[in-house]
Amino acid sequence: MRDSSNRHRGLPPRTPELLYNVVRKFYRGAVSHYDLIQEKKQEAYACFEQMQTTGDDQPLRAALATLFLEFHFYTTCWLQIELALYRLARQDERLAKVMDTFRTALETHVAVREQLEQTEACVAAQFAAGSSGLSCVGVERDAYLFDRFTFTVDETSLAQLHALFAAVEEQRTMSTSEKA
Repeated sequence: MRDSSNRHRGLPPRTPELLYNVVRKFYRGAVSHYDLIQEKKQEAYACFEQMQTTGDDQPLRAALATLFLEFHFYTTCWLQIELALYRLARQDERLAKVMDTFRTALETHVAVREQLEQTEACVAAQFAAGSSGLSCVGVERDAYLFDRFTFTVDETSLAQLHALFAAVEEQRTMSTSEKA
């Protein structure tokens, strides 16, 4: 897997058809993973509530590690879409506009993915952010801290993904009809 900061260097050439298939595949992967992530967030919250009564943070730390592995998969899908879209945008100005429109969402998901490479550090950061030993603000608010980002996989993230995919598909359809 490419590191995030050098992700665009030395990409092998690919046909637009293959790149559109990559976008479609990873879009479906991220969407299908959404419900599992919501389940893992509920498990983490249950462990958070347990920690409030027992004082034992180990179950919560384990639940967060699992949740962040699921976040990693989801944000990896975003990374793969971004890589394919980057190459498509170099071939088609309309797709460059799509990439510009969704740049903030793409960059946020890719940056969080880079942080998630260090799962244990991400878990530890959730506890460091709280003011007391029994605090884990990210779980309480469903807003986890990753370096300079507050992030979660929620309806907003999913809506951004749907909108991005719809915009790419619209351009693919227009491109295909122009060639016919």
